[in-house]
Amino acid sequence: MVRQIIISLATLMIISSCKAQNTDNNNIKKNKNMERTTERFDTSTYYMERQGHEYQFEHYLRGKVRQFGGDNGSNYIEYARKDNSLFGTCKEYYNKTGTLKLVGKYYYNRFNAGIWKEYDENGYLIDEYDQDAPYKNYPWEKVEKLVKEELKLDLFDNKVFIHRYVSKHSKIPIWRIRWQVGIKVYTIKINANTGKIINQVEGEVEK
Repeated sequence: MVRQIIISLATLMIISSCKAQNTDNNNIKKNKNMERTTERFDTSTYYMERQGHEYQFEHYLRGKVRQFGGDNGSNYIEYARKDNSLFGTCKEYYNKTGTLKLVGKYYYNRFNAGIWKEYDENGYLIDEYDQDAPYKNYPWEKVEKLVKEELKLDLFDNKVFIHRYVSKHSKIPIWRIRWQVGIKVYTIKINANTGKIINQVEGEVEK
């Protein structure tokens, strides 16, 4: 009787072990099929070269680069954009490991754009965010055309601002274009679902 109990227990242990191994193998296979990044923040150069609380430099591919963060356990942040580009790249790195956490594109003036990717501390992709999704009926290309061809504005002018957001009350995605000419300030709001102007205001610069 005792012998049968011992044999039964041994059998159960073997089965449990096999199940555990299969689970581990499945996780390994799953991880191997997942997107993974090996990109890390260059902390050595950052702390050696930074002035005050940030480090700025010129990169031949990324353009002007600005890095900051890392103090008191905060994550590292990097913004990079070429002078002749309206869009740049934003990155966030984990403080402890220096591995890439978030990466995406941003419009230099006001908003995030395109696909943003999020990774865990081991470098595995855990999520993606389509920042353009709410505005697909009236995308950036139409806004750019409106600003350039109809409003006759220079997108690189520091008095021209473009922002977008989803209204908290109506849940409608909105494009907001604001520009200044002399002391006059003009603002247009566009419903990104319909492409129609829902608000147009003219004012003056506050003194």
